[in-house]
Amino acid sequence: MTGVEQATADTAPAVEDREAASSLYLAGRLLESIAKALIVLGDDGLTSTTSDGKPVMPVDDRQSGYIGGTRLGFTQMNDGKTTAELAADDPRLVAWASKSPHYQHNVLALQILAPAVVAEIKKHALKAGAPVDRHGEVVPGLSLKKGDPTPFKHLDKQLVAEVLAPERIRALAHALLTGLATLPGLPTTDTEGTPR
Repeated sequence: MTGVEQATADTAPAVEDREAASSLYLAGRLLESIAKALIVLGDDGLTSTTSDGKPVMPVDDRQSGYIGGTRLGFTQMNDGKTTAELAADDPRLVAWASKSPHYQHNVLALQILAPAVVAEIKKHALKAGAPVDRHGEVVPGLSLKKGDPTPFKHLDKQLVAEVLAPERIRALAHALLTGLATLPGLPTTDTEGTPR
């Protein structure tokens, strides 16, 4: 155990008053905001390019992550997800479907192709990797769009379990409330200027 944990593991009381509960809740929310900002900063770094124009982390690359020598887990850059776009009321689609023996019975009186059929066509196109239906016909108005690569995180399960162990969380809460630990950059006075 670290010094803070040793000093507080046995003495960390249950949170029984409103000020302590409110303080811990707000400290948690502040840490959540810090975590989100760190994630954005790291995500920007993983998806940026080097000075020679190459991606910092190319698709299918995997990299372990460390903080202070402790392995946190790994990140992996996943390829961008492909999505299919097709509007049921696209005039080109309706005209094509009206002439098709496969879809003419699905053209609704409102001059749109039945939404369930549109969803089925999009699903097949994604599987085929081309703007075609299950009969191999090119579908007018259907386009496939590939998204940007996205990083995937895998935190070490044992590390997460240890960090989030109840005794560690209680020790952190006690340390924050008693001033044994402080959040970086926080002033020691409240907004009214009263010392805390």
